[in-house]
Amino acid sequence: MKKILESFLVVSLFVCCMAQAEAQTDPMAQAKAFYIQQHYWQAIQECGEVINKNSGNSDILSEANYFTGASYANLFDFLTAKKNFATIVEKYKGTKYYEDAYMGLGDVELFGENLYEALKVYTGFYITNPSKKRLATLYFRLSEVNLKLGNKTEYKKYLQKLQSEFPLSFEARDSMRLSGHDVYYTCQVGAFTNYDNAEKFIAGLKIKGYEVYSVLCMLSDKKLCRVRIGKFKTLAEAESLKQKLEKDGYLVKIFP
Repeated sequence: MKKILESFLVVSLFVCCMAQAEAQTDPMAQAKAFYIQQHYWQAIQECGEVINKNSGNSDILSEANYFTGASYANLFDFLTAKKNFATIVEKYKGTKYYEDAYMGLGDVELFGENLYEALKVYTGFYITNPSKKRLATLYFRLSEVNLKLGNKTEYKKYLQKLQSEFPLSFEARDSMRLSGHDVYYTCQVGAFTNYDNAEKFIAGLKIKGYEVYSVLCMLSDKKLCRVRIGKFKTLAEAESLKQKLEKDGYLVKIFP
């Protein structure tokens, strides 16, 4: 696990340096640099300028809308993120960020616990015959959402597809937690785009005495990692932890 975290650190630092170095030539370079640095409001503002200056370029508009949506998702503004991802899905099919945006659209519905809408989006994406590199994540999401909705047959169908077609994937390993699934409550305290940032955040939580329950990764290869604390059988227990975390300055949302 440590080696994996270190590899993400090297890659993220390299990408960050490249994005900054290309800021004079790539219209999206500055926005991506802000995004990598977790300066999400600055990234959103920069993307807005790019959109205004490139009204006829579908590829750039797709990319700018994607990073705008991903920034809003990191800020827990799922409604606005949904609008940006939906724009790509509706207007920019075939562009580089089309499939990421389709996954992102389902993910923000899932983040907001809009399970029926999430299932509708994921199913819609599935019937478009997505590229193989998206399927492992998509199978996991379809399995997870169907399980939460009590659709056991569909849950098993997509779980079997995941485990048979992508047995060595991260998603296949993570799917083990779906077995014997019970309803419980947990507090989400952060969302990050790489393991290194998540690890630093987790270290800060541990210093304050909090024990991280899980780190869940979404948004395909963009890796939006959700950090959660606690696993409670009752909502009251989760609410108690939420109040404590908020006093320590964390933005918290409870998820079943």
